[in-house]
Amino acid sequence: MVITRPIIVKKIVLVKKISLSSFFDFKRAATFPATMAAPTPSRSRIIVKSSANGSFITYIMIMNMIKSSEVVKIFLDYEISNVKDEQKYTISPLHGITNNTVVVGVDNKNFVLRIPGKNPDVINRKSEKFNSIKAYEAGLTLPFILFDEITGIKISEYFDIYTYKQQDFNNKEMRLNAFYVLNELHNADLVFEENFSPLKVFQDIADASNPVENEAMEVASKAIKKIEEIGIKNVPCHQDLYYANFVIYKNKTLLIDWEYSSMGDSYFDYADLFWQNEFDLNNEFKKNSLIEIGIDSDENIEKFDYFEMLSMITWGLWALKRSPDDNDGLKAINNAIKLSKIKKL
Repeated sequence: MVITRPIIVKKIVLVKKISLSSFFDFKRAATFPATMAAPTPSRSRIIVKSSANGSFITYIMIMNMIKSSEVVKIFLDYEISNVKDEQKYTISPLHGITNNTVVVGVDNKNFVLRIPGKNPDVINRKSEKFNSIKAYEAGLTLPFILFDEITGIKISEYFDIYTYKQQDFNNKEMRLNAFYVLNELHNADLVFEENFSPLKVFQDIADASNPVENEAMEVASKAIKKIEEIGIKNVPCHQDLYYANFVIYKNKTLLIDWEYSSMGDSYFDYADLFWQNEFDLNNEFKKNSLIEIGIDSDENIEKFDYFEMLSMITWGLWALKRSPDDNDGLKAINNAIKLSKIKKL
């Protein structure tokens, strides 16, 4: 690994924004400055207007909004507050469709409340909690106040952070800071509990009766065989490196959202980071970024490419599992299949 120390971000104006998106959920809306019309009690959708190149694009984000009475009950049940009057709470959406996440204000304090959505049953909340604690102890993430490993409800203090945007990776200092925190994770003396395995999960979520998904399974199986031939190194991994999971707190880059964390190969993390954040749109940029993380030999690049296919297939199938008509999910799978043909897998 090339990076050996953190880099202080200088000469960059960091404008704090609330991220409204998760991986496949209207990620373009978070790419540009946006305005948001909050839902009313009778309307469970958020309308996001985003300006891109001078043109306004409107996104409608359908969410199962959390009722204020539900928030109050949670805060009372978990003894976060003893305030029973709903009018004394402020509630505003934070981001995500997979999970319902809101900022809650009460007792002159702000909290982040996460209530898990209806996910396919591939996330082990007990492991997520354990891994999150280990990551915090290693100085890699922010703490939480409460984590119910049965319900998946998590309550944290609302920290004054800067959330990465995709274009931030074009800034060398911010990109290297992101690489540095990943390098810290992969070299940490930690043993994560097994949770989400990209080497296996595609078999559980793919529909073998669907021709495209079946071909994706075949490509993934061949890619894994090649990876095993090259060699797998088992280290603690994050495994969901969408840009908004990188944040800056007190001038240090950290990782958040450890739902998919587990032991795995660091190459999946880097391949996932590059693909989810579109490093491959510029071949020279991707090549230089690979050099920055020490992936420069033919064998290492080959291993990286196989993991990139696996990332595309894993998250593509995941998106289709949540929404069968998800065009981004289908596009990801087709890109993986196309890459496999180029490499004559």
